[in-house]
Amino acid sequence: MLTTRPVARTATGHCTELLYDDGANDDVLVCAAHGGGVEPGTGEQALELATRLPDASCWACLGYDEEDAFEAWHPPSSAIEPADYPLLSAIAGRGFETVISLHGLADDRIVVGGGIDAAVKRRVRRRLEDVVSPPVEAASDGPYAGVSPANFVNWLADGDRGGLQLEQGPAVRDGEREAVVAALEALVEDGGCRPD
Repeated sequence: MLTTRPVARTATGHCTELLYDDGANDDVLVCAAHGGGVEPGTGEQALELATRLPDASCWACLGYDEEDAFEAWHPPSSAIEPADYPLLSAIAGRGFETVISLHGLADDRIVVGGGIDAAVKRRVRRRLEDVVSPPVEAASDGPYAGVSPANFVNWLADGDRGGLQLEQGPAVRDGEREAVVAALEALVEDGGCRPD
């Protein structure tokens, strides 16, 4: 079931929360907290990936603004709280086996991060290197690592396993997003996004 809910409105834009969920799934959650005009392409990727998988949900926020969607609708991932997002609140305590969060990056590369096991990050990096042209790196520290326990991708995951955060440059989000979706789909289906 697909549910949308307005989050906020400004004089020049709006933000809408989206949840694709059957009300019980706790296997896979795909997220795009900065979709719409904020980090273009990520919302579409997240929904596409979730609908291709047999047991997956999708949570996204789609922000649009005539002046600057990024400035208006880009809270840090560690500042996203269920109290501010009713649809996120509906799934916040479920404890998903696999959580994947898709993000945008200004430079043309992919950074594989999140609090998930380093072996999973390396597996994802290798798979993506085979299908995209920009460089792919795995990160466990730095500004795009996404390892903070306060990052929503990590606290949505079951226990202390953490989630997978994927930062993608414009070239990937524009021309190679289907390759990323297909690679992630294959990784999820063969268990490659779960810790050993």
